[in-house]
Amino acid sequence: MRVILIAGWNEQAKLMRTFIDGRNGKDGLAAFGFDCTIFPDGNQTLRERIDRFDMFLDRLHAREPDAFPVATIGYSAGGLINRGFLKAYPQRANEIAASVQIAAPNAGLITNYAIGTLRLARMPTHILADMDVSAPFMTWLNGVTGEWVPDPDNPKKKRWRLIGTPWVMPDGHPFLHVVGRMPKYGLQSDGVVMIESATLGGAMPIVSIDADEANHLNLGAASNIFATIFRRFAHDDEVWPSVVELIARFLRKEPL
Repeated sequence: MRVILIAGWNEQAKLMRTFIDGRNGKDGLAAFGFDCTIFPDGNQTLRERIDRFDMFLDRLHAREPDAFPVATIGYSAGGLINRGFLKAYPQRANEIAASVQIAAPNAGLITNYAIGTLRLARMPTHILADMDVSAPFMTWLNGVTGEWVPDPDNPKKKRWRLIGTPWVMPDGHPFLHVVGRMPKYGLQSDGVVMIESATLGGAMPIVSIDADEANHLNLGAASNIFATIFRRFAHDDEVWPSVVELIARFLRKEPL
């Protein structure tokens, strides 16, 4: 099966090669027999990247029609791309055999503080703004918006809750969402994405890896100096091999 990997925000597409080639003696998807292609990264908005993915599939189909249907794997914001593609182009869903998300913020992130910090660092923020919980992109993707409600665990804070039932995936479409849950955060977050966002408030089933090593970036086998220094995220080989194995079993239609 041809598998297309989609990197997240501020992640170089080449870093997804760990999932393909493996590292330090740990197997990647190629060792499981999958033929992998990486969707080139870019600095467009998320909806623009979805449209560019549509054109990417057109070119792939023209070159290799026998490669279809393909499977897609989206890491973090990349998971919003492959899910968003199915929302934007439902007529092409038959070209996607299965969709995999890894640590995807399906209901968005609370980005105000992060956007302000990145602007001071002169880094582009438009993609991160698309992922804000109240962003028009997130409302379009999920078919619902949300509201701020009191946090039952901390009356001094509020949390974002979706109003109504969100759109998850096309009916009957095979999908897998692998999420890290860190005990140090009470199994409620992977250090970046809240579990209630990953699961759309419980509407999307997930498979979780529960470990403090399952921080957001380590789950993607990527390295980011800011996350290392400020969030103390680890970048090792503790978690991503388990993600690869889960994906391989899912694509082979084996029990998880």
